[in-house]
Amino acid sequence: MCRKSLLLILLTTIALAVCGQPMLSHWFSPQPDISNGNPYRSIEETSEVIIPGLNSSPTKVVKKFNEMGNIISSNTYNSAGGLTSEITWDYMYGNLLVHKYQRSFVNLRGWSEEEVTIEWDEETELPTRIEVNKNKEPWQWATLIAGADKRIESAQVFNSKGLVYTERVMYMEPSNLIRVRIHRANNSLAGTASYPINPLKPYSFESVARTYYPNGDIMTETLTHAVKGDQAYFYEYEYDHEGNWIEKRTYQVSLGRGDRIRNKKLENKVTRKITYH
Repeated sequence: MCRKSLLLILLTTIALAVCGQPMLSHWFSPQPDISNGNPYRSIEETSEVIIPGLNSSPTKVVKKFNEMGNIISSNTYNSAGGLTSEITWDYMYGNLLVHKYQRSFVNLRGWSEEEVTIEWDEETELPTRIEVNKNKEPWQWATLIAGADKRIESAQVFNSKGLVYTERVMYMEPSNLIRVRIHRANNSLAGTASYPINPLKPYSFESVARTYYPNGDIMTETLTHAVKGDQAYFYEYEYDHEGNWIEKRTYQVSLGRGDRIRNKKLENKVTRKITYH
């Protein structure tokens, strides 16, 4: 697998977001950081892209968490220390997301805003409605439908002109995946998206195969049908006393016989300073 193949997967995901990222992503997307020990209080991440012969320009992300370990803010800074993105999350009962606000700086456009509001059925603790505003203007909203098993089965997505999409949900227990199929108003398929049912357990998306370390952290990522000689990504970690990684190194590698790792080239290094509740 070459680097362009991984880029193609990323671009496909971006294209899906442009044509209609699932509104259900605001419900199904897992928490970005889950502690293996005590709940996080804060994480300061510094990321460096490694290019031989050039000095790196580290970027930084500062995250804060509530006492239940759910993220409540994330600020991203460029290599000069300038703020490029800020996100805040608000919860009901500490863990049910009710509001998310994101402000990001886009070159040539300036600051762009997105605000997400989620309404809940307090008895079932399932979401019933999701609203998204962009740059303070209504963009889309969705009504969510639950089944008898108290799981979300579908969502109908609207904008000012009427029904835009219907999102239908499949739960794939053996693969630990939720599949969302996005259908246009004429019922044609616009795209699909996948999320883990339980982000604490191993899972792999259809186009990317993963192997894991015994603690559940990702070891390698390749295309699903990669063969000897293809390229992949290999990850190494260092850990703190709580079992959470404090340094993560990403290598581009070649697959040898039996998926052995060859020709490691360091591409990215992330270090974390962590405090706990």
